Amino acid sequence: MMEHQGSKAAEARQRAEGKFAKAKKRDADVMDFQRQRQNAEQAKLQRLRALRLAKEAVDRESLAKAEAEAALTAPKVKPRKARKPKTEPASQEAL
Repeated sequence: MMEHQGSKAAEARQRAEGKFAKAKKRDADVMDFQRQRQNAEQAKLQRLRALRLAKEAVDRESLAKAEAEAALTAPKVKPRKARKPKTEPASQEAL
């Protein structure tokens, strides 16, 4: 009878260890999956950042080129001299 109880305990322990091993493997698989998704997201963000920086550089170059062309083709205008304001004659009502 003692031997029978010992084998039941061993079987229960073996089942528990099997369940524990399955849970541990499932946790490891989930961690791997999450790590893969995180790496993919990080790679995507790096790619998008590189594209954004490249576009900004092209935009800056285009703007500088357009400003340079505008400066060359714009007519030269002399600044006007400031006019002196007209002074109105003093009215007699103020007296």
